[in-house]
Amino acid sequence: MRTGKIILIVSMGLFVGLAAMNNILMPQGGFGAVQGAVGMAITFQPPEAMWRAISSPALIWVLFSAIVIAELIAAFFCFWGARRLWQARESAEAFNAAKSTAIIGLSIIAGFYFFASHAIAQEWFLMWQSQQLNVLPDAFRNFAGAILIMLWLNTTDR
Repeated sequence: MRTGKIILIVSMGLFVGLAAMNNILMPQGGFGAVQGAVGMAITFQPPEAMWRAISSPALIWVLFSAIVIAELIAAFFCFWGARRLWQARESAEAFNAAKSTAIIGLSIIAGFYFFASHAIAQEWFLMWQSQQLNVLPDAFRNFAGAILIMLWLNTTDR
């Protein structure tokens, strides 16, 4: 059970680490997605809400960079947490005490995907109205995956 928990944490760290790497190596894709979401060009464009749209390339780069930084920090905490858990795997007491770092990484992932994708992108920028750039189901899967791993990790090991 402990090894399974560690493997899932490493997998989640690898996932967000690869997402960060792809965003760094191919920024035009991630930048374009952020630009499309915050620019609201692919929504119904209700006049009452279009004041929310962001068109400043500098501000879009800041938002895109914040995403990459969140991914890197989450990956770091997941890998560091997995290392701590691996070192403590022989003792249930030590393993339980070592969970906090991995929980921080998983919490960052869950919080990021829920806050950025659901609260901000979906509701503030009305991304739910877009069929072309609807990443919300993917974001929910990432959020749910982090939450499920965190719930399992947080069960007491004996």
